[in-house]
Amino acid sequence: MNVPPWARLPQRRPRSRQVRGDIQGLRALAVVLVIANHVIDEPVGGFLGVDVFFVLSGFLITGLLVREHQREGRIGYLAFYRRRVRRIVPVATLVLAVTIVATSALYTTERVREVAVDAAWAFGFAANWHFAGIGTDYFAAGGPLSPLQHYWSLSVEEQFYVVWPTLVLVCLWAAGRRNGSRRTGTLVLLAVTLLVTFGSFGYSLLHSQGQPVNAYFSTFDRAWELAAGAAIAVVSPWLHRLTPTLRPLLLWGGLGAVAAAVVVVDEQSTFPAPWAALPVAGTCLVLISGTGGRARFSLPLDNPLTRYLGDISYSLYLWHFPVVVLALAFAPQRGTAYVACVLALTLGLSVLSFHLVEDPVRRSRWLEPRRHRVFLQGPTNHSRGLANAWLAVGVLAAVGLTALVVRAPEAPRTESVLAVAPQPPAPAVADGSAPVSEPTSDTPEAYLQERIQQSLSFQDFPELDPPVDDLGLPAWFEAAADYGCVSVAPALLDDCVFGDEDAPGSAVVVGDSFAIAYMPALREALGSRFRVQQLTLQECPPFDAETDHFAGGAYPECAEFRDYTRKTVKKLDPDLVVVVSSFTYADRAMSSGATGPDAFDEIEAGLARAVEQLSAPDRVVVILGPPPGAGNLLDCVTAVSSPSDCERDVPGAWYDMTDLEKRVAEATGTQYVDPRPWFCVEQYCPGFVGTTPVYADGGRLTVAYAEQLGDVVFDALLAAAEAAQVEAGTRPETPTGPTESQADTETGSAVGRPVPSPTT
Repeated sequence: MNVPPWARLPQRRPRSRQVRGDIQGLRALAVVLVIANHVIDEPVGGFLGVDVFFVLSGFLITGLLVREHQREGRIGYLAFYRRRVRRIVPVATLVLAVTIVATSALYTTERVREVAVDAAWAFGFAANWHFAGIGTDYFAAGGPLSPLQHYWSLSVEEQFYVVWPTLVLVCLWAAGRRNGSRRTGTLVLLAVTLLVTFGSFGYSLLHSQGQPVNAYFSTFDRAWELAAGAAIAVVSPWLHRLTPTLRPLLLWGGLGAVAAAVVVVDEQSTFPAPWAALPVAGTCLVLISGTGGRARFSLPLDNPLTRYLGDISYSLYLWHFPVVVLALAFAPQRGTAYVACVLALTLGLSVLSFHLVEDPVRRSRWLEPRRHRVFLQGPTNHSRGLANAWLAVGVLAAVGLTALVVRAPEAPRTESVLAVAPQPPAPAVADGSAPVSEPTSDTPEAYLQERIQQSLSFQDFPELDPPVDDLGLPAWFEAAADYGCVSVAPALLDDCVFGDEDAPGSAVVVGDSFAIAYMPALREALGSRFRVQQLTLQECPPFDAETDHFAGGAYPECAEFRDYTRKTVKKLDPDLVVVVSSFTYADRAMSSGATGPDAFDEIEAGLARAVEQLSAPDRVVVILGPPPGAGNLLDCVTAVSSPSDCERDVPGAWYDMTDLEKRVAEATGTQYVDPRPWFCVEQYCPGFVGTTPVYADGGRLTVAYAEQLGDVVFDALLAAAEAAQVEAGTRPETPTGPTESQADTETGSAVGRPVPSPTT
């Protein structure tokens, strides 16, 4: 029997010949980029390291499959999947288990339940579809960040490998049956691989525009990246003739493309297609440069350090994200100590898991038939592995002790906050959480300011009502719907009117989910004197400018709703219109793609148009500023945190938005209400006031807290209405505002419109 020369190659070569140093360097580069992006938010495109991993994975797995078919004339499915299980499952399962245990030790039961659900999907290699299904935005998470979110990429790879071996085998088998030529089989496989590459890329181009969140996590949108690496593996026999001069040019050209990508690609880029093409192409060039020979001048990519980091890159990737997320319980401000602890813990855990779990299991006889087990033991450096493992134990011990006592530096708060007004003399109760006596201020706003200031001084969390487990965006939607209305479609118009039917005045509330969150306060403030019509739609701002969904994708329904709102307001002819909008659109939702100052210019022009459209003679239009937000209690209430961990400074975007709203109010002759005193003292904003959580998700008001704002909202709207009358010349301006008796008797105005009067 004639045996072709390529079939006489040994079935297992020494490991040093099997692993390319440049590939290990690419693995090291990819994992360092991802970790840096997650830990310090730099470089902006560091998340592209995952795309490098996809290309490498497609290249390596396809190469193994093709070489096995050349040696054996078949592909051993069971052997392939046994290798994948040994390689992937043990460490992945270990990280899942440790993450669940750590989460249960730090967070509330609801957070533990959510992480456990995430772990179940991750264990089944379906995390990408799970996170896409619940609307997770990789670039702008609206709720608590899952410490297992990074398992999505592992799921994409494993789903690809369910299909890919069969496709490779079918192509090679079909070509072999036709004429038995290996070259023909290679050409057929290459044609199919390129078809998958360009077909998936074209699909991703369309999908990334319309549904970027689903596209980011979708296997169909990512298949082209793995297939691109697979194509390089298929043509690798033809790349051995590359000249020594060309190889370094390809190497450094590819590295330059990856470097350019991590600088120019950011969360605003359409992704994964077309922008992932840049790091994918760069990775392919590096793979080509080292196929059939080592490229010169490759030392920065191929050296002992990068090879070792490449060896442990899988463990590094798995461990880093749980550490990044869970370490926030100890250092929510992300200071220098946080960065140092995260990096040390990640490295220590990765070295331990690689040498004690990942590498030993991968080289073990686990899952193999008995007759094959003798051939599985490959060369390994046990002494180096044990030394690194013991070193990691020492690092972990030191970091563990440090993490218990080191906290990231907090913004200096106490002195400036206490300087705003004298601290109430009431002492704290035994647990240090709540004052014994009530604040003594006369006006609702001053009273609320004292309560906020007291809450900023708490040393321990009080028993919150509603409890933390009842918070979060889904719970908020349910609570808001139970209280009244959320999105008001035309069919629901009559069901979303509140207040006394015989009230002398009428009001309309216009806006997005922040307006929905204000509704309990507005109903408390206006319900006795006004019929209040709610006209709100989630993620749909009142300003006349095109916006997308926050998770990405066009939102034509919003433009239709704004037109419907204008017509409804014109038909109802209300006495008062309250306009509310979130302050976050400028960063990620403008359809034009504008961000920063350009986006705010677009919003300002659109808000001015909207206010003009909603205005009418004798009608008071009030722009009510959004709440500035605070820490998400689902994140910041932990077994090791304190109330100060839930405080936040007023964000810069809030100042930008409210300055914009003030300018529009002045230019259009309408009124602006600044809500900051209802939530903050100076720029410091607590996550709860007294025992009431302020926000359900860090941004939207809880129903419980909004209900407590009725008096301050009423006073603000009354002042706005009277200011409008002064500007219209229908009411004399007074330096001190109306007295209580004046307000009690004020039921109308010189222009024939009722103005708000106190509810108590």
